[in-house]
Amino acid sequence: MKEYQNSVRRIALAVNKIDGIYYQAAKKSGIKENVLTLLYALSDHVPRSQKQVSKEWLIPKTTINTIVKECIEAGYVLFLEQTTNKEKMLIITEKGVAQFKQSMHALTQAEAYALSQTEKRNATDFISGIETYANYLEIGLMKE
Repeated sequence: MKEYQNSVRRIALAVNKIDGIYYQAAKKSGIKENVLTLLYALSDHVPRSQKQVSKEWLIPKTTINTIVKECIEAGYVLFLEQTTNKEKMLIITEKGVAQFKQSMHALTQAEAYALSQTEKRNATDFISGIETYANYLEIGLMKE
């Protein structure tokens, strides 16, 4: 196996492990994984359309539509009033923030610990490296 293939495999396994940890955290908190993902996506209080969330967080549009309906009914998110014909923008509510914080409490602490320890070992540029790798991987697939 070429050296790059071994490195790519290590990255894929690490990403898969991280994804699994978030899945387990959602399951443990009793909230659907995609509900937690939507709340996470909106937790920075930046309004986003369903299309943006779908693209950024790789959730199918039909799934986002279903999850948004559930979250609106639960009072976790709402659509902002639009003054133009643009796509409706979602925003997290205070109830959604509270649910997110409750569901993410243990994971938030684990994230802070993991990041601080990783930065001690690998400096802060590892995040840029991961982002760069993801962007070039996407570009590489588009060339096909």
